[in-house]
Amino acid sequence: MYGVSLEFDIIFSPKAFKDLKKLDKPTQIRIKEAVTRLKQFPPQADVLKLKGGQGNEFRLRVGDWRVVFFNISFRRKKYIS
Repeated sequence: MYGVSLEFDIIFSPKAFKDLKKLDKPTQIRIKEAVTRLKQFPPQADVLKLKGGQGNEFRLRVGDWRVVFFNISFRRKKYIS
């Protein structure tokens, strides 16, 4: 897949957006920057697939924080929950 750019749309759930706003500004910025790196394929971040569940659940580690997201490949979307 040389020369092909795969970018995903990032969609925050209302709860995730609300939780993010409760954090201090430096942490918000770090998480936003890390989530932005999820747009690329493969993601340039500390991502692990979660065991169990539906099989499309992943977590992104940002310092002491974990961001759980769902990867919908055929729609090129990542849902932050």
